[in-house]
Amino acid sequence: LNHDVMVVTGVTDGCASQIASGAVNPGEWNTTIGTTLVIKGVTKKPVIDPLGRLYNHRHPDGYFMPGGASNTGADWVTEKFSDHLKSLNEKALQLIPTGYMSWPLCQQGERFPFIAPDAKGIEPEGLSSEQLFTANMEGVAYIERYAYEMIEQLSGEKTVIIYTAGGGSNSDAWTKIRSNVLSLPVYKMKYVTGAMGAAILASSHTYFNSVQEAVKASTQIEKVIKPEKGFIEQYNKYYHLFITTLVKKGYIRVP
Repeated sequence: LNHDVMVVTGVTDGCASQIASGAVNPGEWNTTIGTTLVIKGVTKKPVIDPLGRLYNHRHPDGYFMPGGASNTGADWVTEKFSDHLKSLNEKALQLIPTGYMSWPLCQQGERFPFIAPDAKGIEPEGLSSEQLFTANMEGVAYIERYAYEMIEQLSGEKTVIIYTAGGGSNSDAWTKIRSNVLSLPVYKMKYVTGAMGAAILASSHTYFNSVQEAVKASTQIEKVIKPEKGFIEQYNKYYHLFITTLVKKGYIRVP
């Protein structure tokens, strides 16, 4: 290498993707929905979880980047619904909220946001493919909300903004469901890859003065989906019914 080339250290692929997503300030979090649901964010202090559901990376500017990975995700989409995704997503926008209690856990056991080795997915009977597809998206959103509530309880810090990435973020119907379940706007950047995050990080203290400054200059918002009052109220009711269902099954243990 030429002596003028600056060499800097990097981060894990997950943290790099988080940086590319835009979640680099305290209170900002990223949910990636791929095969599994992965949540990573920024807090002022490390989040200590006695049950080990969360782990912490160190933020380049001194904060902390806690995160966790669920066994729930979007693997069920590929397994059962990959042939008609466009029409299913269009129909889902007309069906929400469904009110069905569905949890598309494809394997046995959950590890985040709660630990339940014996947990099994929940699939209501008698639903059309469109109804089940929509209810499954809602179930994942309920798991996501429970994760953020658990994180806020452990950290004592408020979740302010949710950024999103992964294949699941390509569905406007799913993002709309999640925004209303979470009662928060959901942001999606145009380029959310580990390579993009690594490039931003490399420039953060070479060309720019901080990661925040580098992200602001280097990322583009592709879309923002905001919650709607009517949907928020309905989903709040269905969310609590969903959690009650998991408590009754013994998957979530109430102190």
